[in-house]
Amino acid sequence: MKNVLLVSEQGVTSHLFLGEAKRVAETRRAALHFTAAGCAELAPELLAEQDLILFTPQAAAVMDTLHTDALMAVIPNDIYGWLNSEALVKFATKELAATAVLA
Repeated sequence: MKNVLLVSEQGVTSHLFLGEAKRVAETRRAALHFTAAGCAELAPELLAEQDLILFTPQAAAVMDTLHTDALMAVIPNDIYGWLNSEALVKFATKELAATAVLA
């Protein structure tokens, strides 16, 4: 099971994605555990538990300030704009798979 953190500026958009992303991951039997947070909630303990951190486009500037070993990526605009949780699960799976190949 891989831990995926969804991050938005205030946490609102990431929580909107959360419920549906969990449902899609469960339906697809994807070994992903999603959580959500706002930028102010990004404590070192939370970051240390993650395998992948996905940022909304507005929260992407925070990526450069974080110190974590987790893979980080920005949710593409076409996924974010439509709150497309199915595409989000596919994107997360693809990001994690690409890292596994490189390792």
